[in-house]
Amino acid sequence: MKESVTKQLLFDFFEGKTTCVQRKLVEEWLGSSSAHEELFYQHLDEWERKCPQFYPDAERARQTYDELLHGRLSAVKSVEFSPLPRPRTGRVWALRLAVAASVLLVGYFFRSNLLFRSYESASGESYAFALPDGSQVTLNANSCLRVPRFTFGHPLREVQLSGEAEFSVTHTKDHTPFRVVMDDQYQIDVLGTEFTAYSRERGKRVYLKEGKVKLNLPKGEQIYLKPGHCFSASPDGDFSVSIPEQPQALIAWKEQSFYFDNTLLSEVAEQIKERFSVTVRIRDSALANRRIGGMYRAKNADELLSILSELLEMTITKKSDYIELHTTKP
Repeated sequence: MKESVTKQLLFDFFEGKTTCVQRKLVEEWLGSSSAHEELFYQHLDEWERKCPQFYPDAERARQTYDELLHGRLSAVKSVEFSPLPRPRTGRVWALRLAVAASVLLVGYFFRSNLLFRSYESASGESYAFALPDGSQVTLNANSCLRVPRFTFGHPLREVQLSGEAEFSVTHTKDHTPFRVVMDDQYQIDVLGTEFTAYSRERGKRVYLKEGKVKLNLPKGEQIYLKPGHCFSASPDGDFSVSIPEQPQALIAWKEQSFYFDNTLLSEVAEQIKERFSVTVRIRDSALANRRIGGMYRAKNADELLSILSELLEMTITKKSDYIELHTTKP
């Protein structure tokens, strides 16, 4: 921690006693390091425990109850109200609503970040780390795993996945279940195993390498996977379980590679957007429906598209916010 950002300064910040310069200093310090962020929330938790927002007066409450019980105090007091002045225009109320919305958003942000720690991977990069129980996780590009700060392992080891990740889950002595929660009410329950999970707009996928997992589906159905089995679900909820002929295709991203097996170019474009956050538009349907196969190593979208342009004889045109593909004219 920087010497100028002390524990007392953070406590003053939580209490709203800091100056504009001090608030700016805290904000810059907070955004400069993930370690600073972790320390910030530790101090916030400590401050909230030391400074509760409500101090009940138990003795006064008991006296009031006794007075009500023996008829010495009226349960309803007469209160005079003064009418509020009618606002001249709707701009005042619009401003009040905007301020209220801002307060709610800030409160939600701080509460969410206080309760969960987020592990995120950038475009085109994977990110490997260990969870508090020793389980190993590797995130594919543009993915996020949210882990409870205070309740992980009590009673579940529950995490929230958005994107794609490979898990190697540690089996605990007390057999604490491990659960991965994905979007659209999909859940994976395990004890100790190795698997990959995919949760994006194109659907859901779980491939089990070792062990055993139970999938809880949105409509209450449950499916148990065996090693080597792959569960796939489309965005509309249709699902299947199969044994992939080329399972390495499901984890090619760990080697910064793409594996295509008679894959439509339109689907390749979707994978590029997922991996590199680059939008690819294909001008004609004939080109979009062409298929490609093989494994290709690429660190960015340009490298992959350069290879495919040679194979498919297509032209690449870069626009301001997207890349356009079209068939090369003879």
